[in-house]
Amino acid sequence: MAKSFLIVKFSSFGDIVNALPAVEHLKRCYPDSRINWVVKQSYVGLLKDCPFVDNIIAYEDNGIRGLLDVLKKVRALKVDTVIDLQGVLRSALVGYLSGAPVRVCFPHTREGSSLFYTHIMGKERNGTHAVLENLSVVEELTGKTLGKSPAFAISVDKAELERARALLNGVSEKEGPRVVVSPTSRWKTKMWDGRKFATLCDMIIDEYDATVVFTGVESDTPYIEKIQAMMKHASINLSGKTDIAALKGLIKGADLVISCDSGTMHLASALGSPVVAIFGPTDPAYTGPFTEKRVVVRKTVDCAPCRRRECEDMRCMNLIEPEDVMQGVRRLL
Repeated sequence: MAKSFLIVKFSSFGDIVNALPAVEHLKRCYPDSRINWVVKQSYVGLLKDCPFVDNIIAYEDNGIRGLLDVLKKVRALKVDTVIDLQGVLRSALVGYLSGAPVRVCFPHTREGSSLFYTHIMGKERNGTHAVLENLSVVEELTGKTLGKSPAFAISVDKAELERARALLNGVSEKEGPRVVVSPTSRWKTKMWDGRKFATLCDMIIDEYDATVVFTGVESDTPYIEKIQAMMKHASINLSGKTDIAALKGLIKGADLVISCDSGTMHLASALGSPVVAIFGPTDPAYTGPFTEKRVVVRKTVDCAPCRRRECEDMRCMNLIEPEDVMQGVRRLL
């Protein structure tokens, strides 16, 4: 009988991208298996075209009702093995209550979730990138190593490229490269100063005659508009106008992506687009862009990486100047 797996990885955008090579390896090891994936509704678009994911269980994050709905769907699957790549109490409970006899996770679990697994597998986090951490769980479970550098099974089709072009239709683009800028993050501490972003974008336009395109969710629009207001050159703001498909097309068509530690950064590296990543409180060795076409800009301070979501000082980000980032831009453009 073919094996049936349940992947529990609810979020976030970039973390889901970083889990893809592990799940693809699982499918290669067990090509006849059925792979189910529990993911937040807002991230379903990242998985819907994955050839190695057979069934997506959308999780509505609306409290106990959403959790009970997921549990009902998961128990009906009668899976053999749960692979929890989230490692928190809620994800562990989904795995435990699924009824699966085998439930595995990586060593770095949180919130007491380790009590609900039958096996702890994979590498310790020290110096290990998230992509390799996830992959190591599957390698130990299957007893088969990948044997090559992990790749991301994310492709961009013609329709997605056309959707991106349609968003720029009627917009006057410059002769130089197209540079996509993602200046926001769910963590305030990951965000670089807006005035410095404005200065940087003007520098890029002056030096390369580039078209600068800002991306973000709808709630990012006022912040990005403030950055645009501080610029001397015109730029394009597509915040709130791109779903995942259009964002994929936009990034694939870009000559360069500039981002803080965010989902856009991870998507860009997965799609093979050159990335300049601005890092402060998080560790690029763990969550940096997983691509050769990258430049990570950060300052060495004694308190970083701290992974704090709140900080009055933010020296790790405040010490970074536009010229520091511009040096990375020059290396990749």
